[in-house]
Amino acid sequence: MRGSEWIQIVFVFGIGLLAWVRPLEMRRRLRIALLAIIVPAAILTARFAFHGFAGSVVRDWLPAALLLVPYWQAGRFFTGPDAGIQKWLAQTDEKALHVFRRIIGSSENGGWARYFETAYLMCYPLVPIGLAALYLGHHRAAADFYWIVVVLASDICFAITIFVPALPPRSVPDLASSFAVAANHVRKLNLEVLNRGSIQAITFPSAHVASTTAVALVLTRFLPVTGAIFLAIAASIAIGAFLGRYHYFLDVALGAIEAAAVFLVCCLVFRR
Repeated sequence: MRGSEWIQIVFVFGIGLLAWVRPLEMRRRLRIALLAIIVPAAILTARFAFHGFAGSVVRDWLPAALLLVPYWQAGRFFTGPDAGIQKWLAQTDEKALHVFRRIIGSSENGGWARYFETAYLMCYPLVPIGLAALYLGHHRAAADFYWIVVVLASDICFAITIFVPALPPRSVPDLASSFAVAANHVRKLNLEVLNRGSIQAITFPSAHVASTTAVALVLTRFLPVTGAIFLAIAASIAIGAFLGRYHYFLDVALGAIEAAAVFLVCCLVFRR
């Protein structure tokens, strides 16, 4: 078993076990348990049903398909926001919003809004694109290390999210109106994706920021120029997450910090 595969299995089973000690409805517990079964079933199928080069390639890409399973598990724990936590997070936004107003002038500036909304939309394809970059750069052997860093950075966010229940700023009337966001087609697409596929709560720290930062940092080890480009995109995603009111400043900042910490620890442990 690969290291990244063990990490995915341990996290989904850990969250599954946590569901039975938290005050949840039985139907929520059962759905969390069902999601936990999907990950090892898929991993074992890929390991034993596919052989040789084809099997290795399938296992390289499978973590991308399973990455959101613990996210959906964490979402089943969310029954409503904690008012105290939400207030605390909102307080951290005030100074950051003031700084961004001075830099970009207005949150309703159409050019900036479209750029950062487009950057935020990139958080979804950036993870598999990062693996494709390793393939194209002849570093396919680093695929497991890539997923160890990305999966750890993401799953830690999902696990912590269970204990930090809060709505995203865009869903809190007072916070959404405090920093008006320009409407455009890209924002409408972002909101449509989130309305249909998200857990309707923030991840804390931001898993979008953590995963894309982790991708960029791994690429800097093997493909420095490509990694630098990905870091610029990851930074834009982080800013877009905040300015678009998809996340609070604190969970964006902690997402980047947590990813950097995971990357450094993995480099030390695996001598990469």
